[in-house]
Order: sequence, then structure tokens, then C-alpha cells
Amino acid sequence: MKVLAIESSSITASCAVSDNEKLLGEYTLNHKKTHSEKLMPLIESLMTDLNISIQDIDVIAISEGPGSYTGLRIGAAIAKSMAYAVNIPIVNVPTMKSMAGNVLDLNKLIVPVMDAGAGRIYSGIYRWENQELITVVEQFPCNIHELTDMLNEYEEPVIFNGDGSVNYRSVIEEKFKGKMHFAPERFNYLSASTLVYIGWSMALKGELIKASDFRPQYLRLSQAERNRK
Repeated sequence: MKVLAIESSSITASCAVSDNEKLLGEYTLNHKKTHSEKLMPLIESLMTDLNISIQDIDVIAISEGPGSYTGLRIGAAIAKSMAYAVNIPIVNVPTMKSMAGNVLDLNKLIVPVMDAGAGRIYSGIYRWENQELITVVEQFPCNIHELTDMLNEYEEPVIFNGDGSVNYRSVIEEKFKGKMHFAPERFNYLSASTLVYIGWSMALKGELIKASDFRPQYLRLSQAERNRK
């Protein structure tokens, strides 16, 4: 099974192709959010260099959100148009799960934290079991105090990653009562190589949808929508 993964939910623009568990290639830009200009050429370059076409792809894995509204919409438009073109399904991977997948720690709860601005964050709780990333708590919006209160109910060590774990580290260290660790900076960025593996494992379990059914998961209203309220 060949999987094309598209990551556009943050400043990172990334794409990857795998053949089952084997990563065939990945291109990533982690500099300035210009997905409208960079993402499709990045995908085309990767597929050209791998000497494959969209007809060779069996499923498209897309980071479904939360994250940048513009980035998510661009990624969704590209994924849906490519899937429509050759009638292949999409696997929609929660962005927090993809971020958690960067951390291969078998002995701790993995808690990704994405800074959503205005004192809000996105998070979720995950763990590795039998080489599979298990969702303990589905991704959700909250503030850092709500997150630490929730985590204090678990009697397990926690490893945090994501930009929110950097921006709110002092609060986490003050409020969280358990054993805590913070992932190295390189694990704080989303990448299509992680997304493609999680997407492949979800596809194996039949967690697929039609392109027409895919919608990004924003988890809150956009600023423009809030202004109209």
C-alpha cells in the first residue's frame, strides 16, 4: 500500500510517500507559512524524484486539524482534488495524534501541546502499545491550567512536545504534580514522515473516508467567523 501524506496544519509544509511501513521519501519546509505557493510544488517534486504518479498512490493521509485555518484549507483542497482525480480514499489523521507520534517513548503518556494563541491550546493524550499509538483522550481545545488539572488525575509520567510545551513550560512545571519530561526541540514540529506512518496504520484498520466526506477539524471558530457573531 502506497500512502501519500500531506501536512499543512502549521508553519510546516511537508509531504511524504511510504510503501507500507517503508518511507520512500519526505520533503519538508519549516520556514514561513506560504503553503499556497509551496505545498503543491513540494508534492510534485517528491513524486517526480520517486518516479511515481498519483495513479500509483492507494490512499492519501491528511493532517485533519486543529491548526492554521488557512493551512488546513489548502491541505484539504489539495488532498481532495488528488483523491478525486484517481478515486482513492483519504485517511484523516488528528493533528495532535500526528504530533504525539514524533515521540517514541514507551513508558510515558505523550501529551502534545499546540499554542492556539489568545491563551488557548490544543492537546490530547496518547501512549504507545504494541507498536501502535493509542489515543487515551481525543484531541481537544483548552487552556494550560485545564490541561495540567486533567493530567494531575493520571498517576503516570508524562512527556510533553509541541510549541505550546515550550511557550507554557514554566506553567506546566509549576502546576503539574507528576513526573514530567519535555521532548527535544526537533520533536516539536509536525512532519509528514510521522503522519504517513500513522495514516498507513489507520488505513490498515479500514479507517478511510471518501474525499467528498473530508472536512478539516478546526475545533473552534475562525477569527472571521467569531467577528460575525
